[in-house]
Amino acid sequence: MTYVEELLESVAQRLRPSPETLEKAKLYAEKLVKSVEELFGPGTASVEGSFARGTMVRSREEVDIFIHFKPETPVERAAEDVLKRGTELVKNLGGTVRLRYASHPYVEGFLEGLRVNLVPCYDTEYGKWITPVDRTPYHTRYVKSVLDERMADEVRLLKAFLMNDGLYGAEIRNKGFSGYVCELLIIRFGSFLQLVRQASGWKPPVVLDGEKPMSPASAITLLDPVDKTRNAAAAVSLTTLSKLIMKSKLFLKEPSDSYFLSRTSFKPSVEGRCFLAVVLDVPERPPDVLWGELTKTLEGLAKALSGYGFKPLRTDRWFEDGKGLLIFELESLSLPQVYLHTGPPVWSMNAVEFIDEQARKQDLAAYPWVEGERLCSLRRRRFTNAADFVKHLIDGDLASFSKNLRPFLKKSKIYTNLDEVYSAMSEEGRIFLDDFVRTCPNFIAQYHSLG
Repeated sequence: MTYVEELLESVAQRLRPSPETLEKAKLYAEKLVKSVEELFGPGTASVEGSFARGTMVRSREEVDIFIHFKPETPVERAAEDVLKRGTELVKNLGGTVRLRYASHPYVEGFLEGLRVNLVPCYDTEYGKWITPVDRTPYHTRYVKSVLDERMADEVRLLKAFLMNDGLYGAEIRNKGFSGYVCELLIIRFGSFLQLVRQASGWKPPVVLDGEKPMSPASAITLLDPVDKTRNAAAAVSLTTLSKLIMKSKLFLKEPSDSYFLSRTSFKPSVEGRCFLAVVLDVPERPPDVLWGELTKTLEGLAKALSGYGFKPLRTDRWFEDGKGLLIFELESLSLPQVYLHTGPPVWSMNAVEFIDEQARKQDLAAYPWVEGERLCSLRRRRFTNAADFVKHLIDGDLASFSKNLRPFLKKSKIYTNLDEVYSAMSEEGRIFLDDFVRTCPNFIAQYHSLG
């Protein structure tokens, strides 16, 4: 056995759920199935997800119970039934609950520290899916038919490798690899080591099935064996895929268990760097919807900042427990009072019109002149401070914002001092801000032993 193989065997052992946790999960899965069938009828419950497939990762244990409805049941009614009766069910077992959303609402509960999910789905004929999760029971049967215990360890290695750098999860927040895609990749390549060896040489777009990407937006194409018309990896963004490629290269060069199990905590220098943050309350909306609204608003502000002359170098967004953050690293927080305005060539039909228009401008700083073949003038900026400009955009609805966030943006606070931003954030928000400020992902920091 090589050093890398010994290393991976050691990590795999640490990633397996403890026998005690597995026994607890089994006990609650049985209780939940029994309770669901007492409420909804015999044969209406099934155990799905990583617990059913044997690929759970230690400290990320959860049990998914799918509640099956007849195809004639309206989607809204099925969701309402699960939310109401599922909440009562978990509370009756002594647990706590909260409402979550995927393609539709579901119940997330906690029983003695174990996460449980109660998800509505439909008993449909193969291929006649009503909701996206209707494929899940077929996914479970497929994976269980081909995945043995050795391969389950390989899946756990891949999941932990991705989780440690936020590359796991198909939600819009992460745009990463789902648990099912992890299982399909190990089935395809046979082992974690073989996968990273292949991934280290990938060049996007990566096509694992067929001859071309399933869609122009597909960073990686991996057909769902349960539904060959679907790209199982459609949620994976180009950035996420590129991080996997880079992380694979670094792991193969300097193998270490830190790529699976550790987080660095080094503090980068912020000297000479410029940050602007918009902190706002956010409404109670499905997470994927809210991530989309924050992304649209972030992009709208970034475009407006760039168009005015404030150059965004990096941007990101975050929210948790009713608090949202839009963060920008800018080339500068201030601009000169005067800027160069380039006009048309002297030979253009509107050259004279340009001179007349410039002469009428109240913000004109210097009259037009000829530079090369073009006319130029100097203009004065109304805003030289980035925070003032962003406030102007928000107050006047002058950028592309999500309409649902506009009333919350009106009450937002704008910061250019990082310490003030940290003070306004929760612990989770400060962790996000740390990651943003340090720029490099966890795996690059680990490779260079930073922190």
